[in-house]
Parts: sequence; C-alpha cells; structure tokens
Amino acid sequence: MNIWIEKWIKIYLKCIINLILYKRNIYPPASFDITTYQAFNLPQFTPINRHPQLQDYIEELICDLLGKLVHIYGISICVVAKESDICIERYVLRFDEFQHVDSVGVLSEAEVFDEFRSSLNSLMRHLEKQPPIKDNTVTFEVIINTLEMQLGHKKYEMEPLRTQEDKLAFERHMNWTKCEEDEGFPDPEDSKGIYRPKVKMTSLVGCDVGPLIIRNHSERLVVADDTLDGIYHSTQESSLNSFP
Repeated sequence: MNIWIEKWIKIYLKCIINLILYKRNIYPPASFDITTYQAFNLPQFTPINRHPQLQDYIEELICDLLGKLVHIYGISICVVAKESDICIERYVLRFDEFQHVDSVGVLSEAEVFDEFRSSLNSLMRHLEKQPPIKDNTVTFEVIINTLEMQLGHKKYEMEPLRTQEDKLAFERHMNWTKCEEDEGFPDPEDSKGIYRPKVKMTSLVGCDVGPLIIRNHSERLVVADDTLDGIYHSTQESSLNSFP
C-alpha cells in the first residue's frame, strides 16, 4: 500500500473508532482526552481514549486491518449490549470500490483532508442525534467481511515463533473468529409477530477521491418491545470475523 494512503487511512480509522467509543458511551467520557488531538484540519478536536492498553489495542487493530485491506470489503464497528450480546448499532465502512494502488498520482493531501473532514463531520452529526446510551451497558467489537481469506477458525500449522514478526503474524491470524451476524436474535418464525427486529439504515458521507473510495453507513436496531429500554435513556425508537 502507498505510504501516504496508509497514513491517511490509519488516522481516519483511529478517529472513527474513538468517536464511536466516546459518543456511544462505550467507555466513560472522563477517560477521553478531548482537547489535544485534531485531524484533517477539523475545526473541533477528536476525543481520544487515554487508557494505554486500549490505545495499544486500537493501534494494533488498525495495523492488522491495513495489512489485510486487500482482502477486506467491509469493516463494521459494532455496539453490543453487554447483557444479551446483541448488536444494537453498527457503523460500516465499505471498501469494495477501494483501489489498491502503489501511486496516488496527482492526488493532493488537501483533497484527501477535505474528503475525510466531511466524512468525520457527517459521522459526528449522526452520532449526536442518536439516543444516549446508559453507563456500563454496552461494549464494542469489530467485524470484517473478507474475500479469499480465512482467519482464526482453521487449523494452524504450529511452527516455532522465533521472531517478534512471527509472533505478530500468528496473533493477527488467530485473533479473528468466524461469526454469524445477528445470531442472538430469536427466530422470527418462533416469535409469532411479537418480536420482529428491524434495522434502520442511514447513509453517511464517506470518501471518494482518487483511489480512496470508501462508502459509509450506520445501522440501528429497531424493536417493538422493551428489549432495549435498559440500554437507551430514551424510550423512543431504538436503532440495529470479529476481533476480540
């Protein structure tokens, strides 16, 4: 991957993940530094969690994703209810039109900054309109959709891990688990029309400049009963391979 594309996407993903963690109350607001990190000439700062282990986790996650990006056509940051393990919100980045090139051509940094700034502003506006989430009720996980790639669910030929690079490659293979989306939901045929969850999808501004083509949207789980009343402060309509 081109060094500049890798740099831009790394910052972009870092901002998106931390914005979701902060705005959806996945970690306490007090654990974020909101006055030091400014990216893509945004007029406001991006909240960044200060916990060193979480910072290391996010950095490693992003490096792992970038190393697999040629096989990835979708990345989802999922907000998951702690009590039920149901995914109640997803923030999706689609890379199926992304162009994997070695050169950015005549693409300027100002053009990239404009696109990513618009995308992050769109996400921030959307997050601010969502019903607030109660403390300590949700966690998050990352799901990727891949092509021609198997991770973490097949037999791995054990060989001595002689170097740090070998250890890192092994961990990046085994850290992912094959999963089925929405597997925690009751079968609609068994619910007899009482519990039929739906998903509200909202398009968000992505990126479309040179080879950097990323389509973004969000999904929020909508239910007809009181399933999500213990998660959201409001009783209004509530919206619908993972890395540990």
